[in-house]
Amino acid sequence: MLAEKKSHSDTGADTGANTAQDEDFVACDDEQQKYILVQVAQRLFHEKGFSKTSLSHIAKGAGMSHKMAQNYFSSTKEICHQVIDVYLKNQNDQFEKINQNSNARQRLSLYLDQFAEDSDSLVARGCPLTNLYFDVKREDEALADHAAKLLHNRLDWIKEQFVMVMRVEGVTDLPERLASAIQGIVMMAQVTGNDRLISHQVNQLKSWIRSM
Repeated sequence: MLAEKKSHSDTGADTGANTAQDEDFVACDDEQQKYILVQVAQRLFHEKGFSKTSLSHIAKGAGMSHKMAQNYFSSTKEICHQVIDVYLKNQNDQFEKINQNSNARQRLSLYLDQFAEDSDSLVARGCPLTNLYFDVKREDEALADHAAKLLHNRLDWIKEQFVMVMRVEGVTDLPERLASAIQGIVMMAQVTGNDRLISHQVNQLKSWIRSM
């Protein structure tokens, strides 16, 4: 009987361990499904625009039903908040990588180079961060405030670089001028369909920064 009871106890322990593993697997699977939905939403928001993208579109792009997608996100607004968080993380990762360079002028140049490298995408669809901000601004105030953090974060980083370049806390309007120039260049490249315009103007901005 003692041996039999021990056997039952061991079986119970195994069952408990298996149950815990199953729960971990389900949790991991749920996180993976949410990740896929967010990635698809990020792409569709950039390609179609936020207002023209439905949860059904996102679900289809992720290879799941609308009902299944609703198990993870109740609306496009909810999933958009997640998309903005992903953009913020990617943006900060980008800045962290650039910050490994000790020269502030060089950091600004490296940042500008990325616009030239992405010229094809920028001409075809514009800046994903700016586009998303203006898309959601028409739809939802909370989303607009969240998306605005992307633009403020970018401007704050540019300001930090100019403070180091000029060696003064107040750097007048130089950061705003650079951020505005970038936005204007991307817009004009879209209008003209000329991706070389971006690389040419980026080189002009880099020359301006080196001259300081």
